[in-house]
Amino acid sequence: MGIWQQRPRDDHPTGRVVAFDIETIVDHEPADGGFPPIPQHRPVTAAFLAATRAADGSHDFQLDVLVCRPGEEERFYRKVDTCLPAGVVGIGWNSKGFDLAVLRIQAMSHQIFGLEGLARQAQAGRYDTIHCDLADQMSGYGSSRTLSLAAVCETLQIPVKTSTHGCDVGALWRAGDVDAVMRYVCEDVIATWICWLHWAAWKNADPSEMALPLADFAVWLQTTPAFEPFRGFAECPPARWALANAPGLRAARASADAERRLAQERDEQAFAASAR
Repeated sequence: MGIWQQRPRDDHPTGRVVAFDIETIVDHEPADGGFPPIPQHRPVTAAFLAATRAADGSHDFQLDVLVCRPGEEERFYRKVDTCLPAGVVGIGWNSKGFDLAVLRIQAMSHQIFGLEGLARQAQAGRYDTIHCDLADQMSGYGSSRTLSLAAVCETLQIPVKTSTHGCDVGALWRAGDVDAVMRYVCEDVIATWICWLHWAAWKNADPSEMALPLADFAVWLQTTPAFEPFRGFAECPPARWALANAPGLRAARASADAERRLAQERDEQAFAASAR
């Protein structure tokens, strides 16, 4: 009997997602300048952007930024775990190939177990809907060359890596400039989430999947003083498009929901009348 591979469904729920990213250092850079093997990477910062759609269609956000200093591994990994609760869709860029692989092996190296949220994401299959690796999605599951986050953001006009680059993280960390590394990881996670919105709108053929959450996010950034360094994301072309289009799309969605409720009430009344 033949065994048939299940076709990917790409139906990740969009109502409750957490985009995340980590920054790492290695103790010894390879002499040939190559990329160090995954087991040599140690996370030093991580960022988690949670976006939740409420019943009324509005969106709530939370941005958590974590730092992992020597001796603080237990606290760091327990907090990572709480940032990935059951019911969310984890969003990352090359997250299956790097971020989750690093987090998994480093947590094991410190004998930190019982991390159900992190394990759920790290052990998710390639086609599972609880995790979305956007680098894998954008390449058509390997059908084309894997793209970098920076290259995609340049095309989509999303600001990213405006303050530093990944190759600078080690030097910044060793120099004690933790704030610069934290800002960098936040920029990457916000950019990843905005890429996800583009992907969700494209996949579902529904512009409201991008316009509504991004418009709410832009307002959130503009009205939260602590996020002043990231205001550029509220003013980039995708955010301006979202702010311009969200009112009409929100009204259209409300009208469609109202019509759906009226149709349901008519059906219920007709059924009740026929049962008399």
